[in-house]
Amino acid sequence: MSLDRDIRQLLHCHDCVIVPHWGGFLTQYRPARLDEARKLVHPPGKDVSFNRNLVRNDGLLADHIAKQQGIGFNAANTRIADTVAQWRDTLGRSGRLEIPHVGIFYHDSENILQFEPDRRANFLRDAYGLRPVAAVPVPRIRPAVAPPVPPAPVVVPMPAPVVNEEPARQRRSVLLPIAASVSLLLAAAAALYMDQQNADGMAQWSLLAPFGTEAKRTYVPAAPLPDHVVSSAGIFSLPELGHGTHELPLTTNDSVSLIVDLGAPEFEAAAKVDTTRVVLPTPRPAVVEATGAKRFHVVGGCFADPDNADRFLEELRAQGHDALRLPRNGSLHPVAYGSYAKRADALEALAVVRGNAQPSAWLLVR
Repeated sequence: MSLDRDIRQLLHCHDCVIVPHWGGFLTQYRPARLDEARKLVHPPGKDVSFNRNLVRNDGLLADHIAKQQGIGFNAANTRIADTVAQWRDTLGRSGRLEIPHVGIFYHDSENILQFEPDRRANFLRDAYGLRPVAAVPVPRIRPAVAPPVPPAPVVVPMPAPVVNEEPARQRRSVLLPIAASVSLLLAAAAALYMDQQNADGMAQWSLLAPFGTEAKRTYVPAAPLPDHVVSSAGIFSLPELGHGTHELPLTTNDSVSLIVDLGAPEFEAAAKVDTTRVVLPTPRPAVVEATGAKRFHVVGGCFADPDNADRFLEELRAQGHDALRLPRNGSLHPVAYGSYAKRADALEALAVVRGNAQPSAWLLVR
């Protein structure tokens, strides 16, 4: 089975894809660059590299294969192991292994595994479908220098003609006495009209009549109230009833009453203070993990998806193992075949698991 398609799909979505017992493929962002020799502008992308020390199974590749092909997690790990065995056989026979659109593996002179990435592959999803663009240089055009503009000629304004203002002054000197005479005539006519109005007793115009006598002011007392209006009123007084709220009649033998609040007594008993001791709740004990003193765990796999961890846990329990889910470590959910209190028992169980079911199982100490 070929894993090149699954590896390429995962490299578009993740920065690290680990092939168990082979190594890990890493991607790193690369910005757009200019190739001056070929006159091309290359789009941004992700360069892929290889680290042969990343061999621990993180469950990402096996989970992807299990979902794509509809098989179990253990079956997916078995197919990965078979493919890795084929890669090692091909590399040993021909000395060269090519993963399409990913890169080429080979051994150098010191028999060390080397990796040459495919420069044409771009694993950046945002740059999918972008190709290099020709870089056409733009010629620089210098602006033309305009010839100097000669200064505008200075125009000297002509002096305004002299106007003779003597006739206008003569006309103003004649009109001023006429206007004053008309104003005096109008004021005299108004005074005579006001005096006539005051003589007839119709209006006095705010005492502005200079020729009339001032009217004398007289006091006219107000008419007394009728006898049937005046009545005697009773005097309302508060009785000495102490304190509290009482309903009192307005006058003696009167149906109208008032509700009067005479206030609180002068001295009140001090309120008793409850000195009962406050009992604070007893703090609850801290939660103790179920593992107790079992610090050694035989881990079968770590999963980024909790559903895959639960599925693997059910498979192990169906096989008869005392499997359990360990507390999450970062973003991974580890699943153990079992937990042991002694290191010797854990190592013995680890050897049995690696020999029978899971070669990639490992020991976790917490």
